Amino acid sequence: MRRSAVPGLGADGYPVPWRAWLVIAVLLLAYTVAFVDRQILSLMVQPIRADLGLSDTAVSLLHGFAFAIFYTFLGMALGRWADRGSRKALMVGGMVLWCLATVACGFANSFGTLFAARILVGVGEATLSPAAYSLISDTFAPARRGRAMSTYTMGIFVGSGVALILGGMAVTATANQAAVVLPVVGSVRAWQAAFMIVGLPGLLVAGLMLALREPARQERGAAKDLPGMAETFAFFRARAGTLLAIVIGFGVNAIISYGLSAWVPSLFIRVHHWSAGEVAFAYGVILLTAGCAGILAGGWLADRWTAAGHADGALRASLVGMAAVIPVVPFIGLAPTPALALAALAWTSFFLGVPTGIAPAALHAITPNEFRGQVTALYLFAINLIGLGFGPTLVALATDHLFGSDLAVGHALALVTALAAFVAFALIAWVRRGYGAAVTAIRATPAL
Repeated sequence: MRRSAVPGLGADGYPVPWRAWLVIAVLLLAYTVAFVDRQILSLMVQPIRADLGLSDTAVSLLHGFAFAIFYTFLGMALGRWADRGSRKALMVGGMVLWCLATVACGFANSFGTLFAARILVGVGEATLSPAAYSLISDTFAPARRGRAMSTYTMGIFVGSGVALILGGMAVTATANQAAVVLPVVGSVRAWQAAFMIVGLPGLLVAGLMLALREPARQERGAAKDLPGMAETFAFFRARAGTLLAIVIGFGVNAIISYGLSAWVPSLFIRVHHWSAGEVAFAYGVILLTAGCAGILAGGWLADRWTAAGHADGALRASLVGMAAVIPVVPFIGLAPTPALALAALAWTSFFLGVPTGIAPAALHAITPNEFRGQVTALYLFAINLIGLGFGPTLVALATDHLFGSDLAVGHALALVTALAAFVAFALIAWVRRGYGAAVTAIRATPAL
């Protein structure tokens, strides 16, 4: 077997497997921390409302708008930085910022200070994925990229699952406890302690990220100089139809995930009469098991088809997952018993994981290296604007105005998620035309 003359690199010019998977392990840990820090607020709603005197609307702004506004709109600028500068420095700086901002949430004593801290959490987390996905594409050859990206993306399910389980345990343990005493800080409310405790460990992970090496950039375009804004706009115009269809398709698919995460707890509490702690534990376990398994299965399937010569392997695997969701997702809300609802939730979580993990790989396969950070930012923009922006809200609107009853949240979930599943499948199925030729053109581009 021919070896590379450069230490640490294989014959194909990419890092050797053990070094490459070490990068994935650190990035997965960072992404898990990001989702724990992002999601922990959802289980602290009641005590935060009571202590700060907030309305439901104010809490919803803290949960979604405060986090997403800068996360979404700074994405393209940070993606451009990831295409041109040090990706490691971008990720480490962002992680330190969001971890300290999470700790700062615990010191908040008003809506304004908590809102400002949540904005900083969003700003910090916006640095991670554009840089991480770009780094992964330069660490793994195309035929191994699906599994690598899926493993990193598994942080969504691991972080959300851990946040639900730990948050549920915290809610149960502190239900009758007015204050918690922490070293140095002293006596604080239980919800404040939760923010401080989950924020600090991420600083250790940021230290681990300093040990990562920046790989050489692969699959660049023909120009030796980094592209300016004119070249960037020209690329996006040339690929606008394909890129938009893919990012919108996966964005619509995210409506399902965000709709479920926002309203499944309410469904089980209102309709099946479970406690918040019981729902958090059950849903968290499903995300950690079925969700993670689906992400890994999607990456394996995409790589298997790609290695077999199918240039559209990532899109094919995504369509398999999307098709399997369509007939089952309505039963999460419509099942007559909690056991059947959980079974439908587990099935849906598994097959939702299939496209979630490989969507960035599908985009990177038709994008030259010098634009990948920005394309990833565009993808994340769609996921947050469409998925987070519309998923929870559409379910709420259907519950309040279409069905007119809090107990009809299951019917609203069924309607919104089923429609989103069908539209996402149709968009990705349509964009497969001509996709393979675009992939072949990128692979034929010599690296600089």
